[in-house]
Amino acid sequence: MFPSIFARSWVPFSTFASPAAEFAAIEQHEYIDRRRTLAARLRDDISDEKARRPLVIVIASARQQFYAPDVPYPYRESSYFRYLTGLVQPKSVLTIVDRHNEWPQSILYVTKKTAAEELWEGPGQSLATIAAISGVDEVRDVGLLGEDLEKIGSAIASYDTEQFRRGDCVFDVLSPCGQILPLRQYIDKVRWVKSPSEQNLMRKTCEVGAKSMNAMISKCLGIENENEVVGRLELEMRRRGASYPAYPPVVAGGTRANTIHYLDANQKLNEDDCVLVDAGCEYKGYISDITRVFPVAGSFTSAQRALYEALLYVHKELLRIVETVRPLTLNQLYVEMINELGKNLYELNIFSGELDGQQLIHEVDKLCPHHVSHYLGMDVHDTATVSRNTPVVPGVVFTVEPGIYIRTNDNTVKKEFRGIGMRIEDDILITKDGCEVLTQQCLSGSHEIERLMRPY
Repeated sequence: MFPSIFARSWVPFSTFASPAAEFAAIEQHEYIDRRRTLAARLRDDISDEKARRPLVIVIASARQQFYAPDVPYPYRESSYFRYLTGLVQPKSVLTIVDRHNEWPQSILYVTKKTAAEELWEGPGQSLATIAAISGVDEVRDVGLLGEDLEKIGSAIASYDTEQFRRGDCVFDVLSPCGQILPLRQYIDKVRWVKSPSEQNLMRKTCEVGAKSMNAMISKCLGIENENEVVGRLELEMRRRGASYPAYPPVVAGGTRANTIHYLDANQKLNEDDCVLVDAGCEYKGYISDITRVFPVAGSFTSAQRALYEALLYVHKELLRIVETVRPLTLNQLYVEMINELGKNLYELNIFSGELDGQQLIHEVDKLCPHHVSHYLGMDVHDTATVSRNTPVVPGVVFTVEPGIYIRTNDNTVKKEFRGIGMRIEDDILITKDGCEVLTQQCLSGSHEIERLMRPY
């Protein structure tokens, strides 16, 4: 798949030193356990007549993308590859070979940097470090991947069909296999419940994200352009230890907040605007995702405050439901959001005319056209193949993010509320006793936000 760079030889893990303390964010044994668990889950779904065949799992690191020749985008590792290895290692492929009634064997195929690459990019990780972090059984040259796969013979295969295409040795060797199991949905099932070490990393990334959001808002009184918000926010995240923003932030002033994924963030802000900021950071591969709204002038107008307080009430009610209701699915939580928004907006009397129950639900669905929640972890939309109809269990992390979006031409809503878009989003960890709001340090009350902007 990738060109051979260095001598083709087996590198047994036993030749390396044991993992050092600096790798302890997630320890080596956890990566080994993840690979074994994945293999066992896949093995359980192999048909009886093929049960004695070897199972071959293949996943590659992310491909480097480029702005222009020799000008790369910042590299972000495939979360699937990093979850199984702990590595950020371009041009690499992990294989897990599970032979019937034997422990799975993990082999990492890597590409050594050329002298020119080391000159321009710096040295890569040593083979000893790669093995010590990941706990793989062997490290081999990536040029050997194709012939090693061919030696396995007739097998059951599981690989990421989005990564490998015709012409790749993985596709060409494994596509004729009699049974191919979809890889991502199996890894998602393992990733969905976060381990104690992952929960600690989620706490940290959410703490960094929350404190950064507070710090940014405190410096935005009278700010003049959306881009200034983007710059201040990234500065606050990086100075607290984040690797980089988790995704391009939404920074939307005034009516632009009604474009849910508004990414331009380059427009002038007016004194009477509210600014919606949806942003998160990445810390050691784990993602936070927070949304807050603040007034440029440091004080909400009466209409802005009324809508914000109604939305905050709904948000707090949803957190109460997450804390107390079991069983609970994300789709149930969405239904609760629509019902709560309907009641609160009706009581606020924002609509131009009378609405019956069905009409009210229709209008609320229009005012909040997105789901209330998604899973969170190593990706901002984590474990996407896990259904939102699955009852949550301790260790699952997800967002709670009700919103209200009223376009300027929406005549079903009274004039003073038109053009306002708002969302409040926090990150939640399900625990055995209820839940933990991981982003609770991020202020959300309207008066709290105003005091943050005008402390004196």
